[in-house]
Amino acid sequence: MIQIYAVGMHPSTLCCLEVLEWLHERETFTNILEIGCGNGVLSVVSAGVWDAKVLAADISAKAIADCEANIKTYQLEGLVSTIRSDGCDHKDIAKSAPYDFIICNLLAELQARIAPDIKKYCKTNGYLLLSGVLAWKAAEIEAIYTGLGFEITKKIESSPWNTYLFCHTTDTNKKRAFTKA
Repeated sequence: MIQIYAVGMHPSTLCCLEVLEWLHERETFTNILEIGCGNGVLSVVSAGVWDAKVLAADISAKAIADCEANIKTYQLEGLVSTIRSDGCDHKDIAKSAPYDFIICNLLAELQARIAPDIKKYCKTNGYLLLSGVLAWKAAEIEAIYTGLGFEITKKIESSPWNTYLFCHTTDTNKKRAFTKA
């Protein structure tokens, strides 16, 4: 397990790490996509936890440089690759699809915009981790993604932020309820 020091991390990133820890005990993944990877902490943790191939995408050249530095620090060059992409617009995202796990820690407006692409690239029975959803946008995001066939498996509310784990399935055996204490 990769050890990441959470000092100074954004609350939505901390909630994502909590979900990754929870998922680690329950699922295995081989092909992961992170949209809006920033410094790559979630990509690095995911690659290390599941020994999975991760495609980390961000629109910012600085974010990609920071992500690549973290990949090198944790010696995950063989597992994590990076691309500059506005949402899911890069050809390599489509080429590596479908993904069994997609991570998206972005503001709700961007998550709403890329929702059809997320559905297209997330395989059936795959998982989607959405974070960075402010409380007043939560109902909208829930409606968009449940309307696309995703079921809420886990939800964390860390005022004013919401984090969701969705499963892209109708298999009710996959659905697991969780409430943060």
